Amino acid sequence: MPPAAVTQGSDYLQAAYFRGALADQRALIAGHMARQSKKLQSMTAAGANALAITRLRRQVRENEAEIRQLDRMIGAIDRRFSASWTITQS
Repeated sequence: MPPAAVTQGSDYLQAAYFRGALADQRALIAGHMARQSKKLQSMTAAGANALAITRLRRQVRENEAEIRQLDRMIGAIDRRFSASWTITQS
């Protein structure tokens, strides 16, 4: 196998690994956000401390921003490598 093919193959494997790691991180944050949203609903309904509600809303916004960033990174990997993955899997 030519050295370029070996390098290309290892690039694909590394991209697939990092894509999986990013997707795992996204799933963890999405689960955390779901729990935060439930907590926020119950706190709002119970008339909890306004400062605590504000802090929780800020955390949710921060998590949303992190998910958008992860989505951008996953999308960049997909745009760069997904065509190659479908060719090698066929």
